[in-house]
Amino acid sequence: MTDVTQQDARLVVMANQIANNVPVGGEVPHQVAEHMRKFWTGAMRADLQRIAEQSPNQLRQEVVAAVALLA
Repeated sequence: MTDVTQQDARLVVMANQIANNVPVGGEVPHQVAEHMRKFWTGAMRADLQRIAEQSPNQLRQEVVAAVALLA
């Protein structure tokens, strides 16, 4: 496994964990996007956008929706 692949795997895990931890009843995609705007670097967001485009099945639907909000 290459470093890029390992980094992508970590981003997928982190993004899905963020979505898992949004309180029930919250607007999950908006809250995930806001978290990523505040705490993720531009490079991390760009990598996640690429992952969402190439392999959306690795991400929760709410994460894919959040990535669309970041664009």
